[in-house]
Amino acid sequence: MSNNKGLGKGLGALISLFDEDMQGLESTNKDMPKSAVKKIEVGKEGVLEIGIDLIDNNSNQPRKSFNAEEMQELEQSILANGVLQPILLNRVGTRYMIVAGERRWRAAKTVGLKTIPAIVREYTTKQIAEIALVENLMRSDLNEIEVANGIKKLMDTHLMTQEQVSKVLGKSRSTIANSLRFLNLPKEVQALLESKQISAGHAKCLAAVTDRALCTSLAQRCASGMTVRELETIIAGKPIPTRDVAQKRSLELRQYELSLTQACATRVNIQGDDNRGKIVIEYTSKKDLERIVSRIVPRGTI
Repeated sequence: MSNNKGLGKGLGALISLFDEDMQGLESTNKDMPKSAVKKIEVGKEGVLEIGIDLIDNNSNQPRKSFNAEEMQELEQSILANGVLQPILLNRVGTRYMIVAGERRWRAAKTVGLKTIPAIVREYTTKQIAEIALVENLMRSDLNEIEVANGIKKLMDTHLMTQEQVSKVLGKSRSTIANSLRFLNLPKEVQALLESKQISAGHAKCLAAVTDRALCTSLAQRCASGMTVRELETIIAGKPIPTRDVAQKRSLELRQYELSLTQACATRVNIQGDDNRGKIVIEYTSKKDLERIVSRIVPRGTI
């Protein structure tokens, strides 16, 4: 099988690449009970009605969570219109495993359907992993950590390179590399990325921070509203522009502000002039405050 054609053109294009490996639908299902499999349309699609209780989900499916509101909307749609698009199944002994369409299967099961339209194929485990990842990426966005774990599993299980994965997913190699770097972030930061409290842009910057406590602290500040640009500025050790007229302050005062920003790894603003003013140091939690104090106050003096 070649992964070089049809890439980036959609799930259908990817599935069509694997059809050369399928066996005929009649032979695939000849051992199944007639009550469990009812052919409703025979043609190029080869759509069957498969008993829902004979279908198992894919334990290696990259999506681990399903949005409750989206699932309710899908359930209402199925109640009103039925399952409009068949799911894709792989034959496993006398049962079937979902390759693509788990959301539709879950929703159909919840609303009490006994069968669901499906296309049955026989794929290798590598093909199943590729299709499952592509289907989720194209139809219902995975969070960044689910994407990264899916990519890593493809690479580890099937000995694929970043370049090969990039071709399968229709993404650049640098995008694949950045996704994998997210898995090196502290667990607390990964959780913020999973819940979309911080963006992939934030995570990309944070992946360059080797101090894990600092990385977590900065991520918490990002979740509280710090922009990617501000994060880049802090990591680069530059002062964040403030609304006061910075140009009117002396170069020495601005240098002090820069030094404090680097020392505290947080937003520091010196308000005033060379003779009088105040220093404002921002923190986002008690733990962040303790971290900042420990950087400023000598050990054993608190």
